Amino acid sequence: MAPQPVPFPGFTPISDRVYLRNGPENAAPGPADEPTTIVLFGWGDGMPKHVSKYSDGFHELYPSARIVVILSGTFQASNQPLDARIEAMMPVIDTIFPTPTGDGAEEERVLLHAMSNTGGIFLAAAFVAYQKRHGADKKLPHQLLVCDSTPGGLDFASQVGRWSRAMAVGSAKYFPWPFIVTQGLWYGFLWGNWAWERLRGSEPSGVWATRICMDHNICPVEPTRLYLYSKEDEIIWWKDLEESVANVKAAGFPIELEMFEGSPHVGHMRMHPEQYWNRISSCWKATRENK
Repeated sequence: MAPQPVPFPGFTPISDRVYLRNGPENAAPGPADEPTTIVLFGWGDGMPKHVSKYSDGFHELYPSARIVVILSGTFQASNQPLDARIEAMMPVIDTIFPTPTGDGAEEERVLLHAMSNTGGIFLAAAFVAYQKRHGADKKLPHQLLVCDSTPGGLDFASQVGRWSRAMAVGSAKYFPWPFIVTQGLWYGFLWGNWAWERLRGSEPSGVWATRICMDHNICPVEPTRLYLYSKEDEIIWWKDLEESVANVKAAGFPIELEMFEGSPHVGHMRMHPEQYWNRISSCWKATRENK
C-alpha cells in the first residue's frame, strides 16, 4: 500500500510528500517582479505545523504566488534508492512545469528554498527529475535558490555524529528511551549503511546531491544562491558550509551569504524573522533588477 499524505491544513496533497497551496482564487496575477511559484524543500522529518511557518512567511511576502512544499524524512534522504528519490519529485515538476517553461500561459518565476541536507538532497532530485521529464538539454528554470542550513561537510567520519543527531531529533518522539540511545542507534545504522554503500560502490546521497547542484549540465548557472547559516548550528558546522559555498562560487555560481547570531539548525527564521525575510526579499528583488 502506498504511503498516505499527512494532514497539512491549507494545502492539497499531490503525492504522499508533495503539497500545493495555490494563490487566492480569482485573484489577478501577481506583480511581474514577484515569484509565481515558490518551492520549499523541507528539512528531514519536518512536521507540517513547523514547516507551515515558512510557507506562511512566503505567503505574506508574495500573496499571489502558489507554494509547493515537499516533506521528506531523513531516512528517505539517506537510504532511499536514487531512482525513487528522483521519481518522488516528478509531481513537483509536473505541477509547475507541464511544459518546459510552465503551464504555457506565461513563464514561471520560481524561487527555490532548500532546508538542511534533506532539503538539499531532494532539491538535487528535482533538478534531475526536470531533465528526465523535459530532456537533457533543459535545466529547471528558477531565479533564486535559498539554502537554509545546508550544505554541510561530506567527510563521513567527521560528520556522522551530526547526522545521527539530526535523525534522532526527528525520530526521538517515537521511542520511550533517552535521546542518547536513539542517537546511538542511528549512529550505528549510519555506519552500517556507509559500509554497505562502500561494498556496493554506490554514491552517498549527500555526495550525489552536491555533485548534481554544481553540474553546469544540470543546473542553470545564472540564478543567485543565497546561503543562510549560523555559527551555533549544531548539525551543519559553519566552516563546512563556508567551504562548500566557496566551492560553489569557484564553480561559477553567483552566491550570497547571510549569517545569523545564536540561531540553531533551521532556526534562523524563528529567532531573526525580520533579518530572515528581508534578506530573502532583497535577494529576490536584486535578481529581478539584474534581469
